[in-house]
Amino acid sequence: MKDQDSNGILKTHSILVVDDDEDMLELIKITLERIEEFDLDVVTTSDPKSALKLLESGDFDMILSDHRMPGMSGIELLSKVREKFPDIIRAMVTAYSELELARDAINRAKVDLYIEKPWTRDKIKEDIKEVLTGLDIVKDAEVELKDGNAYLFKEKKSNIVFDAGLERMRSFGEGLIITRTNPKKIKQIYDLDELSVDVYWLSKMGGEKTLDPVNLELIADLIIRYYEGGGKTVILDGIDSLLKDNSFKRFEGFIDNIVDVVSIEEGAFLTGLDPKIISERKLATIENKLTSLSFDQTR
Repeated sequence: MKDQDSNGILKTHSILVVDDDEDMLELIKITLERIEEFDLDVVTTSDPKSALKLLESGDFDMILSDHRMPGMSGIELLSKVREKFPDIIRAMVTAYSELELARDAINRAKVDLYIEKPWTRDKIKEDIKEVLTGLDIVKDAEVELKDGNAYLFKEKKSNIVFDAGLERMRSFGEGLIITRTNPKKIKQIYDLDELSVDVYWLSKMGGEKTLDPVNLELIADLIIRYYEGGGKTVILDGIDSLLKDNSFKRFEGFIDNIVDVVSIEEGAFLTGLDPKIISERKLATIENKLTSLSFDQTR
C-alpha cells in the first residue's frame, strides 16, 4: 500500500546514495525512484567527503553508502554521520562474505540496514520501503508519556515501544528493559552504553538476567522493586509470551499489580501487543487496564 498522509498525498523522503562507481549510483537512483509507495528525492555522490557536505546543507532521511570506496570507507563515513547527524537512517551495501565488517559496522556506525551484494532491484526496493515505512510510523506515533501511566502500544513490531521508551529513559538517564530479544542485540541496536539501563532476557533458556515467561511473580517483583527504588521507565517487550505461557486470569493479576505500582510511584510502563493475536474480549480487558495507543501498520 502507498504511504500517504491524512490528505492522501504520498509521503516525501530524501535519500543520499554514496558510491564511487558512477554506473552503480545511477542504477540505485533509478531503482529507488521507482518505489511507488513514496515520493522519493534521491541525491547521489561518488565522494564521501561531498556526502558530508550535502548532509550539512540538506534535509535527508537516509544515507545509503557502499563500503569499499577510496579515501573513506563506508564504515568511516557512516560513523561520522552517526556523530554529526544521529537521526539519519544509516544503510550500507556490503558483500555477504564480509561478516566481520558487519560486526564492526554495528559497533562503530550503528548501521540500521545492510544490503547484501549481489542485490536485486526488488530486494533493495523492499528493504528501503520497509525502513521508510517504519520511520513514518515512528513519526506518526510521537506521544508524550505521562508519569503514573501504563501504556499498551497496539502494534506488530516493537520498534515504536522502544523508540518511545528510550526517549524517556535518556531524559532520566536510566531504565529497565525486559525483552524477548537477546540483550546483547538490544544494546547494540539502541546504543545503551551511556545509559544506566538494566536489560533482562524473557526466555526459558536460563542464566543470569534471564526471566522465564511463566514466572509472572518474579517478573512483577523485579518491576515493582525497580519502581519502588526510584526507577522511572520500564519497557516490557514480549507480552505475547506472557499471555501464551500463563492463564489469562494470572496475566490480569500481573497487569493489575504493575498498574498499581506505576500509579503510586509515578513511573511509566510501556508494552506492545499485536491485536491480531488475541481475542477481542481479552484485548478489551487489557485496554481497560492500560492506556491504549494504536498505530497504523497496514501500509
